[in-house]
Amino acid sequence: MHTDEYGISLSREIDVCRRIIRKAEKTLAAMEEKYRLSTEKFIGDFRSGKLNGNNEDYTTWIDAHETLCRWTEKLDEYRQILLSMKI
Repeated sequence: MHTDEYGISLSREIDVCRRIIRKAEKTLAAMEEKYRLSTEKFIGDFRSGKLNGNNEDYTTWIDAHETLCRWTEKLDEYRQILLSMKI
């Protein structure tokens, strides 16, 4: 059995996810602009060893990408749960 409290809690979690995703996207956009390189290309080059891993920006870029992936997945899960509650 679910109640309105579940829906309210899920809505709050969705809002948290969206805020974190927006922050990660801003970081990724800043890195892409600074280095004139897409995140996808950067990740590929970094993982293949073409880029030095000691750069602080690279660490920030990798972290933002991983954050975006994780929180986008969480957002999708929360949306599915919320949708199933409305059916």
